[in-house]
Amino acid sequence: MVRMSDILRETGGSSEDRDGHAASSTATSERPEEMEKPAEKPSLKLSDILSVDDLLRENEEKGIGDLISPEALRHRSSGILRERAENMPLDGEWASGDVHEIYEASKEQLQAAMVQGRAGHPIPIQQIAECTVRMVNNLLTSDRLYLKAVYHRHSSTDLVSHAVNVAIFAIKIGTGLQYNENQLIRLGTVGLLHDIGMAKLPAALINKESVLTKEEYQEMQRHPEYSYEMLSTLGPRYEWIASVVRQEHERINGNGYPRRLAAADIHEYAQIVGLVDYYEALTHTRPQRRRFLPYDAVKIIVEQEKGVFAPKLLKTLLRKISVFPLEGFVKLNTSEVGKVIETSEERPLRPTVEILYDGDGEKLKASRVIRLKDTPLIYITASVYEEDILGRQSGWNLQAAAQHHQTPQV
Repeated sequence: MVRMSDILRETGGSSEDRDGHAASSTATSERPEEMEKPAEKPSLKLSDILSVDDLLRENEEKGIGDLISPEALRHRSSGILRERAENMPLDGEWASGDVHEIYEASKEQLQAAMVQGRAGHPIPIQQIAECTVRMVNNLLTSDRLYLKAVYHRHSSTDLVSHAVNVAIFAIKIGTGLQYNENQLIRLGTVGLLHDIGMAKLPAALINKESVLTKEEYQEMQRHPEYSYEMLSTLGPRYEWIASVVRQEHERINGNGYPRRLAAADIHEYAQIVGLVDYYEALTHTRPQRRRFLPYDAVKIIVEQEKGVFAPKLLKTLLRKISVFPLEGFVKLNTSEVGKVIETSEERPLRPTVEILYDGDGEKLKASRVIRLKDTPLIYITASVYEEDILGRQSGWNLQAAAQHHQTPQV
């Protein structure tokens, strides 16, 4: 059995992985003459970031690998972004401001894109990418948007909220892989559009609560091809988006769909989106099961999906998508229950916890704080559902809160 703690022993990845990143990040420093800014350099457009012809090649970042500051990105992205940025303060309020507004605006634009695609009209890729720019800038400055995705409750048929969450989680993974801002924008755009082909499926199929028939399941598996067809209408400049989105359900062991590609043939963006798509589905309620808490969802992915996702991505998932997110409730081996108030990427399984309930489930008159990374004899034994604590006026049941769930159907 593969354990999360085993994966975390080498959170930095293999030497080959680290060397690969190092080679990429230091390429320009070894040739200082290439760092000189050419005179009258044209403004970088968002459409250029999204339409790199050789994106699917190994050297996808050749020539555009320099990091762009949030302010520079806002002013240089596109005519629309530049026009809005001129009326905004330089603190990046437009790009990384109100989390609720960013989240809802992304949902609105994606919903419009799905309607356009279903009707056979061009997908508004510029507007979708602008949403991604705002996500990237926000996530590079705080975890508020990430926490919004973690705690946003939506139904299993809410494809738009699911896609927005997938984009946010994918960007978090990308930051853990040291992606630059251009790469994060591309990755987030793929995340937002990964399920757009679902718009072509019958509503009755999407909303069905009972087990799908063989024929229905086969139709459901056609949505990556539908996504490819819809995104191909963007033209050859954006063909890479269609190609990567079509790979989102491929798996490195060759058992994915629709083309049963193996590791070397699946773009890393597609692998990341495929991983967080599965994680996001686990952490939200389905008709046949209760939602899994982040710790249980990650445990399922690590222990039950061996060989399905790249080890490097699993390590990054554990570091960047906290198994015990802020504000989440946990039970300790002392039977006490508390709320996570601080997390650590270096020790993700040992956050700082504010103890709120004693071992009998009684609320403490005065809470106390335990830094688990400094107390090796105390550790977390289970995550606890918030509604099991706060949703019962007459108290709550420790055993019910920590119960295990049946194998998920996602």
